[in-house]
Amino acid sequence: MDVRGSDYGPRRAGAYPGYTRPSARQFRFRRAVVLVAVLSLVALIAGCLGRSGPAPVPLGVAWVFSPASNTVTIRVTSQAGPAGRQVLAQSRLAVSENGSGHTGRWSAAGGTVRVPVPAGGRTSLLVKLTGPQQLTRTLKVSAPQAPRIVASGASTGRWLVYTSDPLRAGPPQVLCGTDQVSMVAPSQVAVSESATACQTQLQLTAQNGERATVPVTIPALPEAKAKAHAVKVAKLYCFANPAGRAIYITIDDGWTPSAEVLTLMHQTYLPITAFLIAEAADEHLSYWKAFVAAGGMIGDHTVSHPYLTKLTLAKATSQWGQARKALGRWLGQTPVVGRPPYGAFDRKVEVAAARGGLTALAGWSATMSGNRIQTWNGKPLSPGEIVILHWVPGLGHQLTVLLAAIRALHLNPTPLTPASFSGIAPQQHSLNGD
Repeated sequence: MDVRGSDYGPRRAGAYPGYTRPSARQFRFRRAVVLVAVLSLVALIAGCLGRSGPAPVPLGVAWVFSPASNTVTIRVTSQAGPAGRQVLAQSRLAVSENGSGHTGRWSAAGGTVRVPVPAGGRTSLLVKLTGPQQLTRTLKVSAPQAPRIVASGASTGRWLVYTSDPLRAGPPQVLCGTDQVSMVAPSQVAVSESATACQTQLQLTAQNGERATVPVTIPALPEAKAKAHAVKVAKLYCFANPAGRAIYITIDDGWTPSAEVLTLMHQTYLPITAFLIAEAADEHLSYWKAFVAAGGMIGDHTVSHPYLTKLTLAKATSQWGQARKALGRWLGQTPVVGRPPYGAFDRKVEVAAARGGLTALAGWSATMSGNRIQTWNGKPLSPGEIVILHWVPGLGHQLTVLLAAIRALHLNPTPLTPASFSGIAPQQHSLNGD
């Protein structure tokens, strides 16, 4: 067969139109390009096969404490946008008390957890996130003490309740069907008395948001009225009820207020009774309003601090009554206990105090002289003692020394109220002091 005219078979270089054989340099360049492309493709495939998942997103734990319900609301947050939201949507949150060994509460996917914590304690919570990303955190939550009743007593046709913490005004309350409840001071609640005795529950809401329902007994009105009519003389007492290893801190005059005392009251909820001279209180009203707001109690120390035993009955009555009304008008807390200047009293002074609206007079059994505590019998402080200090420079340090001694003796500072003198024998003779 003759194949000379066929299209098959080798041809000479240049036989194809427009074809030019590449040079050695061009051949090497093309081979390098192909090699780089192959290596890049291999690297890309290896990277895809070796990747374990998306890059981690930053996560954080946010929590809020609610004192009204004593609960902590916990959630996990992310600032990573859609990627962060996707991680949270696929995650669950577990919260338990640290060290308990078991999980307390779980959230739904992407949800929050609410955990109850005890009032007046410090709770450690272990927070764990499970899902595409793991997260473990430990939270320390401190809850303040719930408010409680520390003392109560009758006063001019109503029952006064003294609380451990300053309160905020809550919804109206009516106890026993007829007894109206009102706030007369941040840490003082008045309950109108009824014709029959009643045991009920009183709702308290502290200024820090803590709530409590506490039992309270309201006495019968006829008995209270009989007591009120029977009190013609405001007796003076140098000791008060020692129950619960109680001790009573009182500070006289009021010419030199102390910021350190306010700080101590806020830090320790320390109950202090300030027997104020009305003229001194008038010069520092903003301080005494802050004192009352911190839970302090106000006593009557007359208008101008005279020797009441040297005045007529009418003038002594005016000293008590005018100071009592002025302090109540200025500070929102009308005194029911007074202290005669210099500790000087007789029956006339006691009658004047009763006519001026006071229920009882308070003396003292221990004093502070510099940093030295002096008791009536030279022995260490004991339950039921009434300690007197004065609003003078250095009072903050004196009070710190006194509190150290009180704690060392395991005594409990307690509000001084008319009920504090129940069952206590009154003082028979005048005192020496200021």
